[in-house]
Amino acid sequence: MKNKYTKDNNPNLFIITIGLVIVLFTTSLIISIPSVQIKILQSKGLEQLVNSEPFTNTFLFLLGEEIPQFKTFLGDEIKTPSLSKLALEAVTGIKTDNITTLMMQEIPGFNIANTEIYIAGEGSNYSNLPHESPPPDFDKLLKGHQPTEEKEPTSHDSNDTDKIKDPSVYIYHSHSWEGYLPLIDEDVKPSDSSSIDNSENVVLVGTMLTNKFEEYGINTVHNSSNVAKALRDRGWDYRNSYTLTHEYVETAASKNPTMDYYIDIHRDSARKESTTATINGKSYARLYFVVGKANEHYQENLSFAKEIHQKLEESYPGLSKGIYVKTKAEGNGVYNQDISSKSLLIEVGGIDNNKEELANTVGAFADVFEDIYEGVVEVNAQK
Repeated sequence: MKNKYTKDNNPNLFIITIGLVIVLFTTSLIISIPSVQIKILQSKGLEQLVNSEPFTNTFLFLLGEEIPQFKTFLGDEIKTPSLSKLALEAVTGIKTDNITTLMMQEIPGFNIANTEIYIAGEGSNYSNLPHESPPPDFDKLLKGHQPTEEKEPTSHDSNDTDKIKDPSVYIYHSHSWEGYLPLIDEDVKPSDSSSIDNSENVVLVGTMLTNKFEEYGINTVHNSSNVAKALRDRGWDYRNSYTLTHEYVETAASKNPTMDYYIDIHRDSARKESTTATINGKSYARLYFVVGKANEHYQENLSFAKEIHQKLEESYPGLSKGIYVKTKAEGNGVYNQDISSKSLLIEVGGIDNNKEELANTVGAFADVFEDIYEGVVEVNAQK
């Protein structure tokens, strides 16, 4: 005979019910505030909560208490919920019966195995997933040397959007310190390939792309901020990078109604063989796209990245390593792509790529981007 749940054999039922009512009431109040609705609903904790086994058990348990037929139908499948497990998984994402969830939370890079390959470029598969370099020691990095003047032209390189008339594109760098070994004068280990010199890091790539866009008549703002310094000045660390640059992007978007495209340029930590392609006798730094799944513009940004990837494949086969999709469980999950439906995070090359390879890739990307941009301009003109 199957056990039945009654108030007599479940002395904690009242406490559980009251606790859940309080949690649900508090949650409903929070998510009813318009300014925080989207952030709450897209939070990692809430996603983990609704997908957890304790949450399912709690939901079934409450249904069974209110609908006797439901309890009879499921019988022993309804388990008495553990509020402690429910809270632990909701807050930390750690499951008491799965030690790998603890490792995913505590070991940097452990969760890259969960990254989804939406489109695999040439040679890309789950055995060689890209991953970020370990974050640098900001104090050491900022103390090491002062940034020097960039060797590239910087006539359109500005953090002040007011200086550019009707800009369409905003280029920035959430990890502005990511450097390229051939450009760094010092003899450093691959794991230390970071620099605040903008002629040695991804800011140089942003400057190159800004100048290319301007050649095509695409008004562009390039934020060349030293993100490492800005983070340290606020008492923040590497984990707050996207929080900081989200402020930059929001400010740029609010001041410039003509601005539609937002490009965050990074570089991969993989070595030369994986990040370099030879196309028609020229050497290129391979690139790939990262799309955040945890925001309202996910589908549009995914389609935008797909369009660029496909055009790159047509004109520069093998240049793109593909498109990778990440949720909050695998990374930031948003990557500032909640601001616009035309947001990109691009990893350009790896730690071993040189200036010529980077310039070739920038030229190829700008060529493809300009084609898409002009198409949009023509369509808008016909409306």
